[in-house]
Amino acid sequence: MDRQQLREKTRNYLEQHREALLEDWFELIRHPSVSATGEGVEACCSWIENKMKDIGLEVTRHPVRPYPVLEGRLGHDPAKKTVLIYAHYDVQPPDPVELWKTPPFEPTVVDGVVYGRGSADNKSPLMAHLEAIDFWLKEYGQLPVNIITLFEGCEESSSKGLPEFLEENRERLAADLVFFSDGPKDPGGLPIIALGAKGMLGIDLELRTMKKNVHSRYAPVLPNAAWQMVELLGKLRQGEKVLIPGFYDGIVEPSEQEKAILAAIPSVEDEMERDYGARPDCHGRGFYDQLNNTPTFNISQIVTGASASVVPSTAKVSIDIRLVAGQSPKRILGLVEKYIQELGYHQVKVTCTGMVEPSKTDVSTPWLPVVERSVKDIYGEYVIYPCRPSTAPDFLWTNILRLPAIQVRWSDPDCDNHAPNEHLSIREYIDGIALTILVLNDVADAGL
Repeated sequence: MDRQQLREKTRNYLEQHREALLEDWFELIRHPSVSATGEGVEACCSWIENKMKDIGLEVTRHPVRPYPVLEGRLGHDPAKKTVLIYAHYDVQPPDPVELWKTPPFEPTVVDGVVYGRGSADNKSPLMAHLEAIDFWLKEYGQLPVNIITLFEGCEESSSKGLPEFLEENRERLAADLVFFSDGPKDPGGLPIIALGAKGMLGIDLELRTMKKNVHSRYAPVLPNAAWQMVELLGKLRQGEKVLIPGFYDGIVEPSEQEKAILAAIPSVEDEMERDYGARPDCHGRGFYDQLNNTPTFNISQIVTGASASVVPSTAKVSIDIRLVAGQSPKRILGLVEKYIQELGYHQVKVTCTGMVEPSKTDVSTPWLPVVERSVKDIYGEYVIYPCRPSTAPDFLWTNILRLPAIQVRWSDPDCDNHAPNEHLSIREYIDGIALTILVLNDVADAGL
């Protein structure tokens, strides 16, 4: 197909249908779908199901627990490539609600920016993908590729039920490429083409020394849970080095091609210092090499003691560990538990709060230049992350379905996903629709 003609038709369509496109997006945001509590998830799923049917997709609602998975299909032509498009319709809780400047589930436009829970993560990409399919059907009567859409309602709660569903339906979901969008642009404001994601292991450590807190006059003679926890944490990590034996074993080092890709990305260290008031410490490595290729051992919360002068009887710590290719969350959990016991901290309870495997699609995949071409046409400049530093269920596609998966992250860099006042600019949403339209065309034209 003539790309210039397609681009022109796309621009005209998006301008003419702008209000309807926005209202679809707004209506989806208005449906609460909090997977952590179940609030509104089923009703939101039903609204999306009806929208998919209205567009013309063949829809199957799979009773995956705890929340349904929506499968949409269009096209069964063996001569065409098949693209599986993924998105999730659940959101994080809006808490703390008092920090929102506008009602979290009432989309509010301020200076071309839409505020609302899920406005960026992930209801804008989900709707953008559907609107792109609708464009092809309305303007051309058919799609240039076969389409499978897969929308889940539990991504924000570790995608419960989805791995088992994919294992059981691997043949049914066979495709040439998985394409999706979920997350913000690079800190420098450039869209990100990501071919993988770090895995994650969440653990809570709870240490108890006494039945209850006591007055601090007893500090010389009674055990302080806070100090014992601090001492334990210092034995698990010092500086940037994780001290757990075997933690780094099996890590797949980045290829020279991956290192070259990361080294070519413009530095954003000044922007990071401006936005966060702290300059990144890359420990002698390049910023993106350190960011994307290093496993982490992050303390996200410490709870202990009281405001009064007491000797704390308990200390609780939440840790999230980001894993790179070659690290298994189950294996790392076992190493953490074993090492804490070997150190003599038998009173420490270790609880796993979630785990996601790392994933990676090889940068040599022939689909990367295809997606790059689409992204360049819509955005101009862009960056490539062979493996991005955050976590998402990319392993579902690469490790279970065994398919190449490419994600384009196009939300605003400061969209505040998961936080109060989550937002997305209207321009990014409209560009997201245009991107999916073009990707489907370029996949069809690639000749692969």
